[in-house]
Amino acid sequence: MSINIKKKIRIKELIKLNKYLFKCPICNEDMFINEIDSLVCESNHSFDMARKGYINLLTSKITSFYSKELFEARHTVCNAGFYTPLIIEITKIIDDYIANLYSEKINILDAGCGEGSHLYSVLQTLKNSQNNTYVGVDISKDSINIASRNNADIIWCVADLAKLPFQTRAFDVILNILSPANYSEFNRVLYDEGIIIKVVPGNNYLKELRDIIYDNKEFTEYSNSNVINHFNEMSIIHTMKNINYRYDVRKELLPDLIKTINSNKRC
Repeated sequence: MSINIKKKIRIKELIKLNKYLFKCPICNEDMFINEIDSLVCESNHSFDMARKGYINLLTSKITSFYSKELFEARHTVCNAGFYTPLIIEITKIIDDYIANLYSEKINILDAGCGEGSHLYSVLQTLKNSQNNTYVGVDISKDSINIASRNNADIIWCVADLAKLPFQTRAFDVILNILSPANYSEFNRVLYDEGIIIKVVPGNNYLKELRDIIYDNKEFTEYSNSNVINHFNEMSIIHTMKNINYRYDVRKELLPDLIKTINSNKRC
């Protein structure tokens, strides 16, 4: 039996255990996994599980703004440890949140997960991480294809952030890391006492590279204050952290890092 088949069986069982998280993106009914590995609702709307173990829950064809090449570049940059200090700070926040709960098991959604490296790293870094349920969702099938390469017990879904295929109040923690957001849907699927962790690039994010590459101030100087202000309008900001660190870029990583520079301007 191949690793992919073993993983698919494992993810199928994981979805069975967590079927209460899902709702049909067409009719909003409850969903379950049937005998032919499809996620279906009572009205028989059916969504097949891919061989790699992810589920495509899009109801119409939508083209992602980002290319497969960009997601591959991001994957390489993440695997090189570029975001490790950021992941450590995120997991500290989640660990502190769990420490104040009666339950040690939580549901974590990475909304706009891209190629999945951030959620995978969070799983690897959290204390008692195996107690939790992890779901990553992105509108790009290319990105979820890459995300599902790892052998972790994460439920990966292709879906639209504007119409999340999840029940109301289903998640304790929502991650939105360097990615566009839909706060109406985030607030709907977030547990009453849950938290949203949003990461936006600061003014100096990759500034050294931007100053070298670009002459246009649109690329060398930008602010995400509008993003933060909008987030504050849609949710209550309890805490803000500025995370600054240096990373020595190896020559072979530079091309992939350059490809990622502009992608974060939309978050």
